Amino acid sequence: MEKNKRPPIPDKVKKHLWLRSGGRCEFRGCNRLLYIDDVTQDPINESNIAHIISWTPTGPRGDVLLSGQKATDIDNLMLVCPDHNHLIDDRGQVEKYTVSVLEEMKREHEEGIKRATDLNRQLPKTIIELKSLIHGQRPSVTLKEEADALFPYYPNSEKIVIDLCDIDNINLAKATINQKIKKYFTDRESDAQYAAFIMALIPYGCYLGYAIGNKTPVQTFQRFRDTEDWRWRESEKDYSVIAPNSTGKSKNVNLLINVSGKIDTRYVSNDFPVYTIHAEEPGFDFLQSWDQVTSFRKHYRKMLDRIRNDHGEEVVIHLFPATPNPINFEIGKGIMKNIDPTIILYDKSSKSMNYDEVMTLHERVR
Repeated sequence: MEKNKRPPIPDKVKKHLWLRSGGRCEFRGCNRLLYIDDVTQDPINESNIAHIISWTPTGPRGDVLLSGQKATDIDNLMLVCPDHNHLIDDRGQVEKYTVSVLEEMKREHEEGIKRATDLNRQLPKTIIELKSLIHGQRPSVTLKEEADALFPYYPNSEKIVIDLCDIDNINLAKATINQKIKKYFTDRESDAQYAAFIMALIPYGCYLGYAIGNKTPVQTFQRFRDTEDWRWRESEKDYSVIAPNSTGKSKNVNLLINVSGKIDTRYVSNDFPVYTIHAEEPGFDFLQSWDQVTSFRKHYRKMLDRIRNDHGEEVVIHLFPATPNPINFEIGKGIMKNIDPTIILYDKSSKSMNYDEVMTLHERVR
């Protein structure tokens, strides 16, 4: 018969765990100090020692073989506050707080303490929301949807909202984006973490990425229609690139980006040399994973470098995107402002089948 009494944890293991954790809750995003009362500042011990793999096979994340072996193993123990001890052991939360998730939290926290940092890497991510009217509809995303997408990280209490729903002028939209970026990104710490949820027309997403620039780390998210959530999935589908045969230098080139659809070249009103970044299977369902976003980033950067090398710095790139929001953001963010040629952005006309010039996304500096 199974014994119900938890094996005592040796004092030396407890002390070592306190040292590893810095006396703080190891649950990601908490970092609560466990030896001082928040209100009175009096000394107090508010710590709980939680098991990642339960000390009993029938407990949370219990295992027939490992529960007994790891009952007092420091690598299987987390110093946590009472609230998060209760949360991770709640029967309804066990599938969410798996062994792997908790081990990652513990490792991340203790490595941070070991490096004697301020644990900035554990802070929640600051959310950026960009939205505009789409087909006359005002889009929205809930805080729960954002939190679910970010898990096992968490949203910061501060949120940067850029609402362009009442703006129908591209220059005013750009000015609004610039104003917000200047307000929130000036003097920010270099290792701050950002997450972008974009629900806007293609040019606005491109310009947001351009305004933030390529030095600030931002992870974007994609809303999936079938499951109505924003959680990235897995996919190994990639991109191919097509470049024209060498015909000498040209003052203008077209760059077509076919991801969520295909640019119909019949409605492109010029005959410049054509470069293409082409999804393996273009369509609304192509983009599924964050790896596909980072892969696009590499292909796009190489393509801009190739065009500049083929035609010189004075070439003008006429860019035609059929792309989802995360790729729109990367189109702007991936531009190197000191070296890239002028880039003019086009979008489908609301009045005809043609692609119209929307704005100069980037103007050559030198």
